[in-house]
Amino acid sequence: MSGIGNGGDGSKSLGSWFPNASVRKTKALGMDDRCSLLLFYHYVNPLMSEGRKTHLQKFLDEVTSELGLGGRLRIAREGLNCTISGSRDGVRGFAERLKDWGRASLKEGQVTPFGNCEQFKFVDDLPPDRAFKDCKVIPVNELVFYGVGEQEAPLTKGGVHLNPKDYHKKMEEDNAVIIDVRNSYEADIGKFIGQEGKGGAEYIDPKMRKSTDFKAWLGKEETKEKLKGKQVLMYCTGGVRCERASALLKTTYGDSHVDGVYQLEGGIEKYMMEFPDGGHWKGKNFVFDKREAFGIKSKEGVGGVVKNKKKKKKGKEEGEDDEEVLGVCCVCKTSWDRYVGKKKCYTCGVPVLMCDKCMSEKPDKTKGRELEVRCPLCVEENIVTAANDVDFTDNGIGVKTKKEGGGTKTAKSVLKWGGGVAKEKKKKRALMRKPCKFGVACTRENCWFSHPEREKGGDSKRCKTVGEEV
Repeated sequence: MSGIGNGGDGSKSLGSWFPNASVRKTKALGMDDRCSLLLFYHYVNPLMSEGRKTHLQKFLDEVTSELGLGGRLRIAREGLNCTISGSRDGVRGFAERLKDWGRASLKEGQVTPFGNCEQFKFVDDLPPDRAFKDCKVIPVNELVFYGVGEQEAPLTKGGVHLNPKDYHKKMEEDNAVIIDVRNSYEADIGKFIGQEGKGGAEYIDPKMRKSTDFKAWLGKEETKEKLKGKQVLMYCTGGVRCERASALLKTTYGDSHVDGVYQLEGGIEKYMMEFPDGGHWKGKNFVFDKREAFGIKSKEGVGGVVKNKKKKKKGKEEGEDDEEVLGVCCVCKTSWDRYVGKKKCYTCGVPVLMCDKCMSEKPDKTKGRELEVRCPLCVEENIVTAANDVDFTDNGIGVKTKKEGGGTKTAKSVLKWGGGVAKEKKKKRALMRKPCKFGVACTRENCWFSHPEREKGGDSKRCKTVGEEV
């Protein structure tokens, strides 16, 4: 097994936020291979013990390594939330192995009933570059971080699960609202709004930067009034975010305040499988894997290098081959729905849409143009304080200005990135560009400064650790 948390046996650290996570590189698929994805989550009740959780993490690390799988596997005492990539047989083999492990655990008297987990979603026949390049098994406190636990919002109090066909019908009913439980930047490129033109459920975006904003949104008097007496429908990408969110809504308002709470089983992903024409969905579905986002005409996803638009064939009308684009570039406001270049909002840190033309101008790195690189929420709320100028409190909630007497408005929540690991990599790259002042006399085992004399001799720019192959 790859080492857990300490970087042993080829496993690397994931930074200070997740000290016990394991990260392992995976072998790339061949150019002629096809990639499959497995997406699922599963809650257990009662909670696993810490010891059982650690045992499960070890099992996940071993099986993904054995089957050559990549992905993101979040593990908590309350269950699992996973997106896994690999060969068709590999991802299905993982599903069966997990169920076998769950059945064996039940026989041992352990409360880990993954043997009953049937909510597996498989996406097959994708290009090989849709596979993850590494596998991360990440221990967390909550599968989705809302800042609330089972006592405050028990999952047994959650909404009624509706399959895609029943949910589709429910969206067409009047006296209904549909709450998008995703982050607002996800909703910017796609959402359920097709039913509105047919007198169906009214779409509501809580305008969240992160899931922890949901509780505050529910606490607003205007939200309570908006939902009063309504059938409340909720949805997210794969269904997991609705579990705690629906329970929180019901415990906050009580059963009598609304006319039922319903959630989309399997999320948008499963709905799009059931309705290949999109149904009431418009735009693209933002996903947290290498597909980046997908729509009814881009099942394989749009992830990767931005391609130049092909010239329209003779006889084709404008936009005939194009999918509906809901998003706009944060700078020039032209239609755009690709989150590329890792561009982030200057004032809150969420991903922003920036077209290829504006990216070439680098407004985020041009003094005086920084405020052009803001998300729609920060523009709407007139947020002008840079994310770097605020202190992070309570995981980015309730931020405050670092500078005394700042006086400018800050975002209600700010996204933090990387847990320190990205910052450390950047620091090391900067050091490698500077020559080591000790030169050939350097005896440090892991010197990250540049050594030109070693370069000339065919060695690495970096001093080698004793016993290390470079």
